[in-house]
Amino acid sequence: MKMPWSREAVRILPTKIDLTGQPWCRGALLLHVRGTGALRWETSRTPLETDPTYEWDCCLTLRGTPLMSWRAPVCETCASWLCTGWGLDTAECPELDALRETLNGGFARLEDAVPALSPLLELLPEGVYVLAESDAYPTDGCGQFFWNVPDWLESNPATGAVYLNDDDYEYQYERLPPVFLYPSQRRSRLNMERVEYYKTRFQQDGPLPHGIALYVTEGMSVLLDGHHKAAAAALLGRTLPCLTVLRLEYYQLRPLAVSKSREKKAGCFGPFTVPIEAMDGVKLPKEPWKHSENSAAVSLSRGRLVDAELPEVLLAAGKRYPTAGGYALVSAAEIGYPTDRELETWLTDPGLYRPQLRGALVVLRSRGDPRLKDIALRCAAVRDAHCSLKTEAFQVLAELKGDPDVEAFFIDYFVSLEEPPSVHGSAQDNLTQIAHSFWD
Repeated sequence: MKMPWSREAVRILPTKIDLTGQPWCRGALLLHVRGTGALRWETSRTPLETDPTYEWDCCLTLRGTPLMSWRAPVCETCASWLCTGWGLDTAECPELDALRETLNGGFARLEDAVPALSPLLELLPEGVYVLAESDAYPTDGCGQFFWNVPDWLESNPATGAVYLNDDDYEYQYERLPPVFLYPSQRRSRLNMERVEYYKTRFQQDGPLPHGIALYVTEGMSVLLDGHHKAAAAALLGRTLPCLTVLRLEYYQLRPLAVSKSREKKAGCFGPFTVPIEAMDGVKLPKEPWKHSENSAAVSLSRGRLVDAELPEVLLAAGKRYPTAGGYALVSAAEIGYPTDRELETWLTDPGLYRPQLRGALVVLRSRGDPRLKDIALRCAAVRDAHCSLKTEAFQVLAELKGDPDVEAFFIDYFVSLEEPPSVHGSAQDNLTQIAHSFWD
């Protein structure tokens, strides 16, 4: 029985989070959590003087058990280094078992999921968090299945801003929301019967099963629950519905012309920006980027997740999803999942809508969409041999090995060549090499 003076451990703040420019996210809530800090980031006191491009080593721990390590760069556009932990099953976490029914059964509104999530959220340090409902790709952002990561510290390009500089973009950095996943479970925990169960669930009508993840850094979240669901999603060529918890990372300050004391203007939770006024009444940390210091628990350079081989069918399934570079094209074009009407509009003037069509090719390929071949054939037929759209359409078609329509297209392409490309490395030479790869 709650006493009148007792305070809620997890409270939804009455703030509407702006989702403009966040097509990856379906909904988000701002939460105030009075947690214990059993699940937290810990920072190493070990100086990284040998590599000044990196600021600190962090380790995500649950009751002292390392779940993953993260080496954070000083430069915000640079990639981070990630390392696996010891496996979530080696840490006591009955809180995950308690909320699994809600994750598996679905919910009508995001608000309805919060009470069931509270036992897990209460493990976090006290503070303000964003809970986002979104779709995550079961890949590491580097073209491989998300569980297929090594047990040592490794740089991941998906954790840095993507640099776009080609015929459609000029010196542009594209920031990535946390759409890629990192594992927290040992591979030996994989049960293909469980994967098949979730494949069936995803194909049924009604609320879909969800995973739950914790935001790490740009582009990446660590999956706490939902490894079998992510595997099932990969085999079906779809995304994983996911609830992601994002911590307060830093503040935006008011300009000196407005406030000489540089007052806080907004709090930044990954890609979300929340005005300070929306967190009125909540005690905010002075330096949210500072974590607990515990040199004994961090600087983990070797994990323990790679204790079994993954099935080839899962490794192959992970390759269809966008890399960080591919997703950046989708994000920069500001498109969602393209409708037939949008595609036809863009194809009426490919020169004008090249960014949208490039993004569409990425999205359609990642979902195994049956419209992919027709759209790629039409994009590949544009006259400008130097444009990125034509090259990327050729690459998509070259993957459709054995398709008679694609084979006929490439044969016509070779017949139309007046003479073999004479300049090595030219646009025509590049297209010819891609076309040849169809028969490799």
